[in-house]
Amino acid sequence: MVTSQGDDNMTINTQELAAPVIVEPKERDRVDNQFRFRGTGVPGAIVHVVSVFDNSPVLRVPVASDGTWASGPSDPLPNGPNKVRSFQMLNQERSHDSPELTFTVQ
Repeated sequence: MVTSQGDDNMTINTQELAAPVIVEPKERDRVDNQFRFRGTGVPGAIVHVVSVFDNSPVLRVPVASDGTWASGPSDPLPNGPNKVRSFQMLNQERSHDSPELTFTVQ
């Protein structure tokens, strides 16, 4: 963590909130329509997974105290190729987006 103190002795945290990591599915995986996303993030944050194709929300899930999260999509994803990215929110701060992930629902 990087902090600095200004003239009025206020400490400022300049550490950026890292993007969450999607652990499952993996790039190019083939999954059935009952699959679950799994990943890691900052405890207490809310992870958002969105479709790259139309920016629609896929899921929203809290990160557990051990830094893990897991959830199925809010609504079934279409069969065929899907591409998603994720970000997390903590105390009104938004992380950068994760790398895009492509997988196929069978």
